[in-house]
Amino acid sequence: MIKFCGHTEEILDCTHNGVLAIDTNRVITVCNKAAGRLLGKNQKDIIGKTLPEVFDTVFFPLFRVIDTGQPEYSLKINVNGRNMLYNHMPLFTENKITGAVAVFQDITEMERVTSELECLRHLYNQLEIFIGASFDGIMATDAQGIVLRLNKAHTRLTGLDKSNFVGKSIDDLFRNGIIKYESITAKALNEGRTVTGLQYIIPTKKELMVTANPVYKDDGSIAGAITNLRDITELNQLNERLKKSQVVTALRHTEIPHVLKGKLRHDEIIAESKEMIKILNMSVRVAQTDSTILITGESGAGKEIVARIIHNVSERSKGNFIQINCGAIPENLLEAELFGYEAGAFTGARRQGKAGLFELANNGSILLDEIAEMPINLQVKLLRVLQEQETYRLGGTTTIKLNARLIAATNKDLWECVELGTFREDLFYRINVVPINVPPLRQRREDIIPLVMYFFNYFKEKYHVDKCFDQEALALLKAYHWPGNVRELKNVIERLVILCESNVISHQLVAEQLNRNAKPTTKPIVVNGLLPLKDAQEMLERDLLQKALDKYKTTRKAAQALGIAHSSVVRKLARHDIKAVQLWTTYLDS
Repeated sequence: MIKFCGHTEEILDCTHNGVLAIDTNRVITVCNKAAGRLLGKNQKDIIGKTLPEVFDTVFFPLFRVIDTGQPEYSLKINVNGRNMLYNHMPLFTENKITGAVAVFQDITEMERVTSELECLRHLYNQLEIFIGASFDGIMATDAQGIVLRLNKAHTRLTGLDKSNFVGKSIDDLFRNGIIKYESITAKALNEGRTVTGLQYIIPTKKELMVTANPVYKDDGSIAGAITNLRDITELNQLNERLKKSQVVTALRHTEIPHVLKGKLRHDEIIAESKEMIKILNMSVRVAQTDSTILITGESGAGKEIVARIIHNVSERSKGNFIQINCGAIPENLLEAELFGYEAGAFTGARRQGKAGLFELANNGSILLDEIAEMPINLQVKLLRVLQEQETYRLGGTTTIKLNARLIAATNKDLWECVELGTFREDLFYRINVVPINVPPLRQRREDIIPLVMYFFNYFKEKYHVDKCFDQEALALLKAYHWPGNVRELKNVIERLVILCESNVISHQLVAEQLNRNAKPTTKPIVVNGLLPLKDAQEMLERDLLQKALDKYKTTRKAAQALGIAHSSVVRKLARHDIKAVQLWTTYLDS
C-alpha cells in the first residue's frame, strides 16, 4: 500500500486537480479532496476499496497502465455529466510497478468558454467580411477621436492608405492638412448626435459625403463613433442620370400627344371628349408594345377605328392590317380563311392552296371583330396559335411561323359568354391582356357635333350640295341618345343631306329622321332576373321618359303621352338627370 510522508497528504488535498491512485491489487490507496468533489464520492469511504467496487469503467485504463507500464495522457471522460481530462501514469518503486495514479481536472467550464470564444471569433470574422465588403467607406474611432480601424472602401474613396489614419487623432488629421473644413466625426463625438456633411480630402482632392454616428456604452457614455463615407461624385453622376431619365420621360410624354394628333389628322379621327382622348392616348401607348388587345364597346362605337390607330402608330404599321368579322363568315369557311389551306384540302379548294389571314398579317396586325361569335372548335385552335406563334394550313403538315399582333373586338360581355359556355375561359384570359372599352356616343356628347360636321362636310362634297343646319337642328342631334352610335350618326347625316330639299336642314326634318330611327315602344317588358321593386320602377320610369321624349320631342307632348302633368315630367327629368334632352325640349316648348 502506498503511504505518504510528512505533509504530502495535505499538499494533495490543496491541489485543484483530482488525484486517485491504486496499487497492483486495484485497491484505491489515494483520493484527495478534489477527486472526491469531482467524482461525487467521500474520499474516506472509498480509500481501501477496490476500483471496480466504487466505479464502473471510468478508471479501468489504470489497469492497462499497470500492465504495460506506459503512461496515457489527455483522456477525455464524462463523469456525472461533466467532462474530465485525465492523465494516467504508472508508479514505480525500485524499478518495479507498484501501482498507478490518475490526475484529472474538470474541463466543462473551459470547454464552454472555448466554445464562446470560438463563436465570438466566428462573429468577428463575419463582421470583418461584411465591413470589408461594404461599398461605403467605414472608419471606427474611440471616444477621444483616435482612429481604430477602417475598411478597404475607405482607402479607395479617400485615396489614402490606413497609415494616414489608424492611430491618428481626427483633430491631428485636420491640423496636418489631410482633411479640410470641420471634422464630421469630431462634431458627432462632441455633440453626441448623428452628423452628416461634406468632407474634402486635401491630398487627393476628393469630396466625400460623410455621416458620423456616436456609439454608446451601457452606462450611456460615448464609446466612440462609426463614420460612413460616400463619394459625392458618384451621387452627382446618379443625379445627372436621374435628370436625363426624367427629361427623356417628359419628352416621351409630350411626343405621345404630338404623335396622336398627327395620326388623328391622318386617319381623320374625330375626338373632342375627355373620354375618347383618354382611350386614344391609351391606344398609342399600348401600340408601342406587342401585347394582345381586347377592344369592347357597343356596335358602331368605333372599335375598328381604335384598332387601326393601334396598328398605324405601332412599329408594325409597315405590315398589313387584316380585319375579319368572325360572325359574318360561315363556320365551315372561317377556319380556312383564318389559317389557310393546301391544295385539295377539301372539295372546291384552289389547286394552288391559299394563305390564311394570319399569314397575310405576318409582321402586321390582325383584327378579329366579333370574336364572341367564333365557334368553340376554332377557339381551341386560335388559343394554340396564340401560345405557340405557329400554325398549319388545312390539309398541311408544314409548320408556319407567325409574327402577327392580335387585336380582338366584341360588342358582347365576353365573361358572360364564358359563364354561358359559348366562349373558352382560357382563351378569354389569353386575349384580355390589355382591355380597351370604347364608350358609346351618348357618354361622350362633346364628340357629337364635331362628328356631325365632319360627316356633313364629307357628304356635301360627295353629293355636290351646299347646305347648312339651323341651330335647333344641331340641338336635336346633340340631345339624341344615338343607340347606333357613330354608325347611326353617319347614316342619319347622309340621309339628311340627300332628303333636304332646301339649303337649310331644319329641326323638323331632323326630328322626323330621328323618330324613324327610334325603336318601337310596343315591345313587351321582359323580366330576366329579380331586383328590388323600387329599382325596377326607377329603371322603367327612366326608359319611358326617354322614349317619350325621343318620339314627341317636347316635354308637354311627352307628358300627354305618359298621362301625367307637365310639371311631373319636368321634375322626373331632373331627378333622373336627363339634362341634355330637357334643354332642347324645353327650348322648343318655349
